Amino acid sequence: MNDNKAADARARGQALRSARVARARTIRRRIVAGSVALFVAAWLLITVVLASGHDPALAKKSAATSSSSATTVASNPVTTSSSGATSSSVQSSGSTSSSSGASSGGSVSSVTTSQS
Repeated sequence: MNDNKAADARARGQALRSARVARARTIRRRIVAGSVALFVAAWLLITVVLASGHDPALAKKSAATSSSSATTVASNPVTTSSSGATSSSVQSSGSTSSSSGASSGGSVSSVTTSQS
């Protein structure tokens, strides 16, 4: 009887071990198949995008960024004086600079804009 019980226990143990090995093999195959499918899908997407001519790296820049020249509102120095105080503003391409003194009349203000 003991031999029969031992043989049954070994058979059940062997069946459990075979089931675990088969389950592990199935999980490994699914993971490998999923990884390969994801890799192929990613490269296929890249290939289709590049073949269709919609390469984002080669896309044209917008009109605002392609202009490298700055727009200057006032490029000549302007000096205003009234009752002894002076106001002066000098502009250079791409920068804004203004200095004004206390004048009782109006002061001259100029603005330089540039887009990069």
